[in-house]
Amino acid sequence: APDFTLPSDDWENQVSLEDARREGPVVLFFYPGDWSSVCTDQMGQLQEEIGRFEEKGAKVLGISVDSPWSHKAWAEERGIEFPLLSDFGREVVEEYGVKHEAGFSERSYFIIDREGVVRAKKVEDSPGDQPEVDDVLDDLEKAL
Repeated sequence: APDFTLPSDDWENQVSLEDARREGPVVLFFYPGDWSSVCTDQMGQLQEEIGRFEEKGAKVLGISVDSPWSHKAWAEERGIEFPLLSDFGREVVEEYGVKHEAGFSERSYFIIDREGVVRAKKVEDSPGDQPEVDDVLDDLEKAL
């Protein structure tokens, strides 16, 4: 998996994939944008189920092309506590092959192990589709 370092809730706080995966597997959730109804539903479901990921030792990271300030405001309003990373320059969505032709990221997830190997991934056919949390957890279980 391509390593990266991206800002989270402001330009100062940086999160690196390399550091995150030292603690265990990482589940990257790429999503089109803050404030949209489908993304709000998806990230809300992930927040509700975050304990199930933590029980498996996995760290959840959300990634979109929105600014850190947008992430911070959206996370505060919606009660999202896991990191939301800003790929404002769109380099990471390009490296992972999930850049939509309109410039935002395609809705997708990648499960990456401690060694940096992608163990599972899924890219949704449409930005309006979202993965079922149980399906992601099944993929995570198989990857462990």
